[in-house]
Amino acid sequence: MNMETPRIPRRKIDEQEEELLDQLWAQTAGIEPQHPDTPGYADLQDRIRRRIRLGRIRKIVASGAAAAIVATAVLLIGRPEPSVPDAFEQLARMGVELDHRQVVLTTDDGQRMNLEQEARLERTQSGEVSLNTASESIALADERRMKIEVPAGKEFRLTLADGTEVWLNAGSTFEYPASFEGRSERKVILTGEAFFDVQRDTCRPFRVEMPGGESIRVLGTRFNVHAYADESEHVTTLVEGRIAYRASETAELLELEPDQQVCLDRDTESTSLRKVDAEAYAAWTDGWLWFEAEPLWKLAERFERTYGIRIVVAEPLRGYTFSGKIRRERGIDYILDLLAGTTGIRCEVVDGVMHLH
Repeated sequence: MNMETPRIPRRKIDEQEEELLDQLWAQTAGIEPQHPDTPGYADLQDRIRRRIRLGRIRKIVASGAAAAIVATAVLLIGRPEPSVPDAFEQLARMGVELDHRQVVLTTDDGQRMNLEQEARLERTQSGEVSLNTASESIALADERRMKIEVPAGKEFRLTLADGTEVWLNAGSTFEYPASFEGRSERKVILTGEAFFDVQRDTCRPFRVEMPGGESIRVLGTRFNVHAYADESEHVTTLVEGRIAYRASETAELLELEPDQQVCLDRDTESTSLRKVDAEAYAAWTDGWLWFEAEPLWKLAERFERTYGIRIVVAEPLRGYTFSGKIRRERGIDYILDLLAGTTGIRCEVVDGVMHLH
């Protein structure tokens, strides 16, 4: 008797893992997937998960006389469990020293206040502009300029007076006016990383300026900017619409289309344009840490900003690279368990600092 080989979906097992298990069970057992207590289903689930663990890749590449060693691992994470402890509680239990600074707003007339997770600029019925948070509201003159500083371990969401939404990542600084009324353009200044969802206004273009003279000009669009002052590469990624990018005032104007990315090498002052999956570069706004062939030293820098901690990577491990996506709330302890399972990396906490070796 001829039996048709079951067709197994070709995709990564990540946040859709349970759905995929249902499909596999239905195809191999020939029944509908209403089987939460079926022993065979639990066995299939265990076997698939074991295969995932065993199938994580370690790849060693020798290059020239230096024989640089690169270990590559694909980290595929399931749906976060409700019982997973807070990421920062995990770190505290491990004895890691945390950066407990708050998001700070300062104005050019000397006002200063701590912020929580988000704020909104709105014009009141009386014509004044107010900055509204969950706990308070302060009135601002149109000409006021403000600066938000987001420390390591924090993120912040800001709605500007024109309705533009800005997500600020950890370690970022953002300067902006209380109102864009009476201005020929909507100019803001960014150091760090931010995702912009810009309200369209053909009369007043939106302009983002960055360290070193970079600038972005748009009318209305969605894009991500990664431009930390201490990094040698700045990356601008367009999700939707169009943007005009300049590396400096005298540089050539580059116009980007959706899923295009421009990279600036600040050491050579050269730019390159490439095609990417733009949503991956905006995933951090939804709580994902998404990385593709990223070296461990660079990944550690990202974890430092994300969680407000210090990480030291041993020299032999700096060339290891990783690809995958992880929910931020999973926490560094969970992430390190995965790293250890794929490469044998060990973690030791000394005087509040994490050492990977």
